[in-house]
Amino acid sequence: MFNKIRNSVFILVSVFAFAACHSPKEKSLDNIKKLEAADSIFSPRAIEELKNAYLDFSVKYPDDELSPEYIFKAAQRCNATAEHEQALKLFQQIIDQYPKSKVAEEALFLQGYIYENSLHDLVKAKTAYGHFLAKYPKSDLTEDAKLAIENLGKTPEEIFEKITHKDK
Repeated sequence: MFNKIRNSVFILVSVFAFAACHSPKEKSLDNIKKLEAADSIFSPRAIEELKNAYLDFSVKYPDDELSPEYIFKAAQRCNATAEHEQALKLFQQIIDQYPKSKVAEEALFLQGYIYENSLHDLVKAKTAYGHFLAKYPKSDLTEDAKLAIENLGKTPEEIFEKITHKDK
C-alpha cells in the first residue's frame, strides 16, 4: 500500500516538474499548435483566437524567427475577415521590422493586392505594386505585380479582350 502511494506521489511530482519546465514561450507555441489544429474558416471565434495567439507571441518574442511568419498569418486572417486596414498595418510591420524575413516580400505584394481588390484604392495599389517592383525586381511575383499595374481598374471582360487581341 505504501509503495502505491509513494509511486503515485512520484508520478504526480514528475508531472508537476515537467509542467514547470515548460517555458512561457513553449506554452505559447503549444497553444498556437493547438489552435492551428482547430482553425476553421467557418468559425470567426477560432480565427480570432488564433490571430490573437500569433500576435501575442510576436509581441512577447519579437526577436524569435517565427514572429514575422506569425504576424503574416495574423494579417492573412485579418484580410479573410475583412479587417483590411489591420491586415495592411500588420504587413507594414513585417516590412519595417523584418525586412529580411522570407515573408516581407509577399507582405509588400499583398498590400497592393488588398488596396486593389478589397479597398478598391487603385492609386495606393499602384504605389504598393511599384514599391514591390523596385524592391524585389527578381521576385517570383514580379510578373504578377506588372500585370496588376497594367490591368488596374479594368474589368475581367476588358482584360480577357486584351488577352485575346494580343494572341491574334
